[in-house]
Parts: sequence; C-alpha cells; structure tokens
Amino acid sequence: MNFKKALCGKGRLSVVAFFLLISLALLLLWFSNSNSSQALPSLVADVYFEGRWRIGDGEWHELAEGEHIPSTKGDVTLQGNFHELDPGGGYVGIYRGELPIAFFLDHVSVTVYEVGQEPFVLDTENPLYGDSVCGVRWEAYLLTGESSEPIEIVIHNPHGFGNERAIDEMLSELALWNGMEFENRISDRGEPERSAGMLLMLVSVVFLGIALFSSLIHVKGSRLIWLVGLAVLFAGLYFYYRSQGICFHSGSTISSTTILGIAMMLYMLFLCALISCQIKTMKRTSRITVALLGTANAVFFALPILSEVRFYDTWAWWAAAQLAASIAVGVCLVLEFCALKTKERWLCLGSLLPLLAFAVDLFATRLALWKGGVVSQYVFLLAVLLAAITVLKLIPGNINAAEKARELEMQSIALNAELAESRISTMMSQIRPHFIYNTLGSIEQLCKLNPPKAGELVHSFAKYLRGNFGELDNPRPILFSQEMEHVHHYVSIENVRFPDMTFMFESSSEDFRIPALTVQPIVENAIKHGLMKLPRGGTIRVLSYESEEEYFVSVIDDGVGFDTKTLADERGHVGLRNIRERLRVMVNGTLEIESTVGVGTRVLIRIPKEAGK
Repeated sequence: MNFKKALCGKGRLSVVAFFLLISLALLLLWFSNSNSSQALPSLVADVYFEGRWRIGDGEWHELAEGEHIPSTKGDVTLQGNFHELDPGGGYVGIYRGELPIAFFLDHVSVTVYEVGQEPFVLDTENPLYGDSVCGVRWEAYLLTGESSEPIEIVIHNPHGFGNERAIDEMLSELALWNGMEFENRISDRGEPERSAGMLLMLVSVVFLGIALFSSLIHVKGSRLIWLVGLAVLFAGLYFYYRSQGICFHSGSTISSTTILGIAMMLYMLFLCALISCQIKTMKRTSRITVALLGTANAVFFALPILSEVRFYDTWAWWAAAQLAASIAVGVCLVLEFCALKTKERWLCLGSLLPLLAFAVDLFATRLALWKGGVVSQYVFLLAVLLAAITVLKLIPGNINAAEKARELEMQSIALNAELAESRISTMMSQIRPHFIYNTLGSIEQLCKLNPPKAGELVHSFAKYLRGNFGELDNPRPILFSQEMEHVHHYVSIENVRFPDMTFMFESSSEDFRIPALTVQPIVENAIKHGLMKLPRGGTIRVLSYESEEEYFVSVIDDGVGFDTKTLADERGHVGLRNIRERLRVMVNGTLEIESTVGVGTRVLIRIPKEAGK
C-alpha cells in the first residue's frame, strides 16, 4: 500500500478531523451550558448567617446581601447567628439543629466560638487534619450549644493573595451537611469541569500521538504539535482539579493543590513556548523569555522541597513572573503583527488572546470581580478548536513534505555516488601514465647527477600520490590549507622538469573549505595548456582572499591563452566539468574562466562563506 495514500487518504483524515472537531465543539457547548446558573444543581440555601463583620480590630459593619468582604486584608470576624430557612425560602428561626453546617473554605481557616464551648478550628493546618497545607475543601461543624447568644467566627487567610472572594463564597455556599446527598450535590456541580478535563486529557493523547509519529518520520513542525499536546494535557489537569467537589474525589488536599498548581504553571509555560514558535521578528527575545520562565517555574517547584515555603505561597511569585513573561511575549507578538502581511496577522491576534485572558483574570481575582481562571477557560477552549484545525491542516502538508524529503534523500544518495565517481575520475585524470613515466625518468637522472635532489623528488612524488589516493574516500570538503599542500607537492615535481617556470603563492585567507583536488588540476592545466606552449619560462600565481560574503581562489598564468568559446561544449573538458560540479554540490561554489590569446588565463573560484566554513 502506498505510504502517502495510507496516511493522507481523504477518507481517514476526514474521519479524524470530524471526530476531533465535533468532540471539541460539543465540549465547548456543554461546558458553556453546564456553567450557567440554570444548568448547575444549586445548593439549597438551608441556612444563612446574619450579623456583622469586621477586619482585625476595626469597626463593625452589618452584613448585607451581595456585599463584598475582603479576605486578604487581615483576619475577619463574623458575629451573629445561623438562621434556618424552609424549603420555600421562608424564615424559620435561629438554627440549632442536628445536622452539621457545611463551610466552603478556599485556602482559609475558620475558628468557631460558641458561648460555653471550646473554640473549634476548621483548618487543614490543625493537627487533627494531618499535614500543614492549604487547599479548597468542604468542612462541617455541628453546633453544640443551645444558647441563642451570638456565635463568633474568625476567618484567617495565611497567604494574603489569590482568594479575595473566599469569605463571599463561604457565606453564599452555607448549607446543611446531610451526608451523601450533600456530597453528591456538590459533586454534580463540578461534574462539567471534571468531564471537560478528562476529555481534554484524552484529546491531548491524540495530539501527543500525532507528535510522536511526526517525530519518528522526521516531519517538520512536530515540535509545534508536541507543545499543543502538552498545553492541552496540563489544561485538562487544571480543569479537573479546580472543579467543585474535587475534595470528595481526591484522597488528599495536598495532592489536589499541588497538581492544580503544577498544571496551571506548565499550561502557561507551554502556551508561551507555543506562541514563541511563530515569532520571527523577536525570535531570540521570545525564546529567552520562555527559557527564563521555565527556570523560574523550576525554582518554584523546588522551593517547597528545599525550604519551609508552602507550594501555594509560591503562586504569587509565579503570577508575577508569568505576567512579566506574558507582557514580554505579547510585545513580541505586537511587533510580529506589524511585520507580517495582512493575511497572516490573524494568528498573532489569536495568540495574544490567552495572554490577555491571563492578565484579565489576574487583575479580576485581585479586585474580587470574579474567581480566577474564568476568562482563560473560555479562551482556552476556543484556542483548542483553532489548534485542532491548524494541526489537521499541518498533517497532510507535513506528510507530503516527509515524502519529498525521502525523495530528496534518495536523490542525495545518487548524487553522492556521482560525486564519488567524479572524484575517482578527477584523481585518475591527474595520474596519467606519461606523468608517472616523466617523474620516474627525472628521478632516475637525478640519482646519477644529484642524489639529494632525487630524494626530495621521491618524497614529493610519494606525498602527491598519497594525497590523490587518500581523497578517494573523502566525501566532504577539506581545508584550503590542506589542498595547497597537495598543490605544493605537485609543483615541486613539475619544477624539476621545468626549472624556468615560476610559481607564486599569496594567501590572505586559508581558513575555509574546498572540495579536494580542485586547485591542483587547474594549476596542471595552466602548465600544460598555457606555459608549456611558450618558448620558455612563464609564471603561475595562486591567490586566496575573501570579502564579507565570499571566499575567492584565483589561478593566473601568463601563458598563450585561448578562445573561451571552446569551453561551450564541456564534453571535451571532463576535468573542468567535474571540478565545476563538485564545487556546486559540495560548497555551492562557482568556477569562472577568463582568457585572452597571447596574454594568459585567469580561473576564479567563488565559495559562499556560509558553505565554506
């Protein structure tokens, strides 16, 4: 079966797209409806508290319906009585019943003082409740006194941030704890968020599976899919562990609080990383910002382990760090928006939304306008839909790109084989029998006339042969200085035969790479076709230099020259064709030849710096 058809078949891809998009659309619709006041199973207002309140030792204020009582300005004291309501909402009287009163506590402790009774502490920091940790939970208190004297309730917030509406929520959620019926009622209120969290975690498995598959087949853009999958995963965990009644599903307050915090931090971290991937204008700044945010998160995770700082207490520091990172990434997005074309700007605006939602939630929480995370939840669900559509668009194109990459790889293999054949052809063309015979003949004559000179020639000849044969198995460019060593060995051999020829070398730049056996064949051509046709002598100059963008190698002779029109058909110039092709493929270089009859020839090699380093 064709790989491309199996993976990119319109039928299969349509099924996957339909499943993901419909599931996420239903999730968004269900979550929106479930969070409306009509869809949530409401708590029956069995009891309410009537009386007055004050912060610390300040002035007393009468409790009024809808009035905000800050929970981050100091300990708050409530003084009054619980009043019972009938099922129709009518007033019954001061409550002194047999059922406990349920308190919803959002990272606060409550101490109840009844006349004639010992104070009772509703707090996870109380030794009766285990480890010292704050969290969101329900606690119950049974009124034991029979007196109708006012009850005093002291609410303590050990943190001073994050739960500004804790007292408002506690008073509005007062109810009678009638066993499993109460717990089921609370659990039903949190069911939409828990279901949304579970569904998001399942969707993240799909994204992560696609990311793993894309990585295995080396698909471009797989990192983007990894980040989407991880962001969705931790968002799902956040939805699940912030739901109402999670204390009835989780075995420990400390584990729920820790998982919620980690999920919140990592969701925003991967979201910022995902956004930074599309930023090109301020790419370095955005990625440094994400790296610093990741480092800060690691510190916040380590502090509770290495010190007495509680994990929840690091959330204020994290919020400040995340806000700073969001602003920095947001500025990069704005600059990217200005640099992009009109059709591409929508992605920047979409990426800016979750960052703005985080900032809005942060300030709204601080000002007690609503509980944190509300805006971010809806923006996130919308972003998941957009991400799903984007990923589904990427898959076919990326798989096509992977197929093209395979084809290019096969072409590369074939090209490497051609290059190997070219190297062999070039090497063999330099070791022609007459050159070997002439060199051996020179060695024979020198052995009789000048033995030390004969030894030098043998040494140069051996180095020359080793250089040629050694490059047979070298598929990569070599340093120009190595190539020039080979040229010097060749020139020293030819200088014995042609002592009246002059060779000059001027190198102002040598620290770059060039295909092996490139300069030496050009020098040999200059000798054979240029200087040997002169009555006597001649000069060859080899120069190397560089500009801001290129490296240059120039071989200049003052030989007889030739008509460059004869080079139009390279079938008769196999050596030059091989050199030109290897320069193009291996270092993206070019070969230029200028010649004037009776004046000489100049061969110029150009190598771009990014390819020659």
